[in-house]
Amino acid sequence: MFRTYARYLFSLALALFSLTSHAAPDVALTQLQSAQVLVFRTSTDLFIHRGEGGHAELAAKVQADLGKLRANLATLQAQPLTESARLAMEQLPPSLAAFAALVEQALAYNPGEPDLPWEFNFQYSKAQRELVAAFEALEQKLLKGLAQPLPAADLRLQSLPAKVQYLAARYTARAYVGDIETLPEQQQHYLNQDIDVLAKQVDAELASLATEVTDAQQQRLQRALTRWKFIYPRLVGYNDNLVPLVVERHAAELADQLLRLRAQ
Repeated sequence: MFRTYARYLFSLALALFSLTSHAAPDVALTQLQSAQVLVFRTSTDLFIHRGEGGHAELAAKVQADLGKLRANLATLQAQPLTESARLAMEQLPPSLAAFAALVEQALAYNPGEPDLPWEFNFQYSKAQRELVAAFEALEQKLLKGLAQPLPAADLRLQSLPAKVQYLAARYTARAYVGDIETLPEQQQHYLNQDIDVLAKQVDAELASLATEVTDAQQQRLQRALTRWKFIYPRLVGYNDNLVPLVVERHAAELADQLLRLRAQ
């Protein structure tokens, strides 16, 4: 009887360990999904702060974005990760520190000056690109470590909210501070695509997502698509009649709706 009971306890412990080890990458992947949105939301709000007169409430919004991003990283660091994922994690704190330093420098720059220093766009673009690359490197380690591949909808949703928020960052940058630097030799990555090209890609991904989500998710997705249909023509025709505050508001809500869709 004792041996039977011992075997039962061992089996129960093994099952609990399995559940924990399988759940941990999902938590980390969700945090990574949110983190990449937060990087671009920080940028979006920073550009609006710069373009709309540097008001204190706008600066506070940017600082709140940074605070959420730092908290997100702390949650990631607390997750039980594989050795390869842990090594990838080591690149995140210095990349985030470099990005945050440039954000705070831009917030401190005299709002009365008509332009940021000429080198700002290059430095900022580099810091943002390196931070996103660090998040993506960790993401790839986590995806490879999953016991089972993500369903098609979840895999698409892993990056789609960030792409939507990045469109808002690019659009507001163009309206207020000049377009941020892209790398023409790396156009396969969405960070380096023109706004209209990326908008068309996102439009196609949203159409595919509509065929992949569950019935329970479908209603929420259709509500989200209403916002997309409103801003899509403005993103495709981004050189005409810039409306950065409109794009920012609807893109932020759309990205949030897509994040909630993953959790549903």
